[in-house]
Formats: sequence, C-alpha cells, structure tokens
Amino acid sequence: MTKAQFFMRFGFLVAPLGWLFDGLTRLRAWTYRKGWLPSVRPPWPTMSIGNLAAGGTGKTPLLFSALTWLEKQDADIGVLSRGYGDDEGRILAERFPKVTLVEGADRVAGLEKLRLHPPEVLLLDDGFQHLRLRRDFDVVLLDATQPFGRCFPAGLFRESPAALRRADLVVLSRAELVDAGARERVWSWVTDVRQGLVDLPRLEGGLHVRDWRNLHSGEVRPPLELRDLPAVLAAGVGNPHSFQALCERAGVKVKAVEWRKDHHSWTTAEASDWENQECVLVTEKDGVKLRPFAPPSVWEVRVDWVFSKGIEHWESALMDLHLPARAARIEPLWQAHDPDGRAVNR
Repeated sequence: MTKAQFFMRFGFLVAPLGWLFDGLTRLRAWTYRKGWLPSVRPPWPTMSIGNLAAGGTGKTPLLFSALTWLEKQDADIGVLSRGYGDDEGRILAERFPKVTLVEGADRVAGLEKLRLHPPEVLLLDDGFQHLRLRRDFDVVLLDATQPFGRCFPAGLFRESPAALRRADLVVLSRAELVDAGARERVWSWVTDVRQGLVDLPRLEGGLHVRDWRNLHSGEVRPPLELRDLPAVLAAGVGNPHSFQALCERAGVKVKAVEWRKDHHSWTTAEASDWENQECVLVTEKDGVKLRPFAPPSVWEVRVDWVFSKGIEHWESALMDLHLPARAARIEPLWQAHDPDGRAVNR
C-alpha cells in the first residue's frame, strides 16, 4: 500500500490534526506577509517552483524546463535546493553542468555560497513554503489526478488550496491523465480559492519520454522502441503510479512492479535480483543511484516536461525574470551613444 492509498483509507482518523496543521501554516504565512517574521530578498531576480503536496507532481522536470529555456538565452543561473538524498541534484548537474547548484535546508545560508559565483537569475527548487526567502514569481504545480487533499498528518499535503492566493502562476501537471471536465473542475477550484484576485492563465502539461538509457553500457534508445516491450518497473519516487502510467502510454507491457519509498537507497542485493530479468525500467532519480552496480538488464527512462496549454505564459514569466540581466548587458552599449543615437566621440 502506497502512502497515498494509506491516507485515502485511514486519513480521516486524524483529520482534526490536519486541520490544526493547516491553521498553523496559514498563521505562519500571515506573519511573514505582515513582516513579523524576518525574510530576505535575494539580490537577483528569483522564481520559486513548488507545490502544495509533498512531492510527486512533476516539479523537477518543470524546473529543468525553466533551465533549458534560460540557458538558450545564455543566462547565468543559480539554483537553491533542499537536496534530498542528492538524486535530483546529480541529475541536474549531469544535464546542466553550467548551472550553479547549492543544496541545503537553510537556503538563506545558501545565498551566501551563491555570492561566490553570482548568477543573473535564481530558481528556488521546491520553495513555495520556504518563506524566509522572498521571490519575484511563485509557480505552483497541481497534480491533475489529485490536486488537493488533507494536510499532514492526515494526508500528503503541506498546505490547503487557500495557499494558492500566494501563487503568481499555477501549472496543472499530469493533465494528460484526466479528461477535459476534470481539468475544468480544478481550474474552477483555483478561481474560487483566489476570489478577489487577478485570474491566472491556464498552464497545463506533463511528462513525455525523452529516451531510455542502459545503466550498464550507457546505450541510449528512442522512445518508440519501448512499444510492446515486456518489462518490470521499479521506482523509489513520490508517485510511482505516474511512472507506470508514463511507461504504459509509451507502449510498455508491464510484467510486474517494485515500488519503494521516495528517495529509496537501492542496494547491490536488490539490483542483483534483476540479473535474470529481460528488462527492468527505472526512473532517472533511481538511475543515478543504481548506475554503479546495475546489471545489464536495467534501463532508466528519461523524461522532459511538455506544455499542452499555456506555454506562452510560461515563457513570458521566464522572459520577465531574465529581463534585468538582459538590460544590464545592453546598458554598456547605450553608454557608447548619445541620447540621439549618434556615436560618442572618443
């Protein structure tokens, strides 16, 4: 039984504690908004990418989508991340070696480390609840299959839907797994909880297979070769069922599944059990930990974020984030000209 299934079945038993937790989180956010608790503004334009739930919404692929766009603009990027078991950090370092990544629970202290190599823009990974750091944009992901639910300890949510009043953008993830009516209901809920605030644009998207790579040999194959492939799925992530849905949409014939808790540390003994399997597919988060000792049968499925709606609003937010840096680059060029556009005599 997964955590989500456990809380759906038994969470009502401690529902009052969830209400108390929600009340405390609202009080905390209110005290920060009033300035009664100290917060720090980073010296660079800052975007937070986070969620209401405790993981499993597609946050890391969306972060990578932002990094990809900003790198195309030749931006110098810094990322502050809590750093869980270093799996996401290792993936980020592999995909984006030019990005400055600082990991640690105290992200205010992380700012000081970033000053050694100052970026032009700063991204906060999983930073929606980290109110000690101010930000220019708050992006919140909602899982279309389970957008809201009970707060800790009665459920898997850190905050109630009311927290969306702090959001500048809401992105509906796993949108491809529900029908149009379900997506419309989520957006109606978002509008209701943000009553009196400016309506947000609708951004929707999800994960698509980029390729799959053998952990033993490094061989890379295209997603089309997953079709009709019999395979065992193994994952230690927050929402393993989404990984199964992703593989099944790619055409994989799932023989069996092995689910572990989020950020599970795989062992050589567990990997050796797969030596006689024809094919075992794991997530990229699991792959970085299995790579040193995985048998030839193990492949990691690498994914990218793809917007199905609202990509123009996403790119506009990133453009606004990078605007000060672009302006700073142009300013020295303007200094070489007079106000009428004539070259200054030297």
